[in-house]
Amino acid sequence: MSDIQITLMLPETLIERVKTAGLDIQSITPDVITLLEQRLARKQAWQYLVDTANQLQGSLTPEAIDAELAAAKAERIASVDNQS
Repeated sequence: MSDIQITLMLPETLIERVKTAGLDIQSITPDVITLLEQRLARKQAWQYLVDTANQLQGSLTPEAIDAELAAAKAERIASVDNQS
């Protein structure tokens, strides 16, 4: 694990609202970690989507897309029916 120091510049009004709410602004490290993990996951998902779209660009006809969607739907339905 790496140690880094982060300095946050927060509006004074926000700091006052946090204090009024009784929150400890010094203990936000877990929240910052969660936020960074979420942003990283979104960025990676977006990049995967862009990469996949680039690979598929022009490779499927509208009919082929409809067939793939229908097959996926049928698979989901079959999966739900098998769980019952």
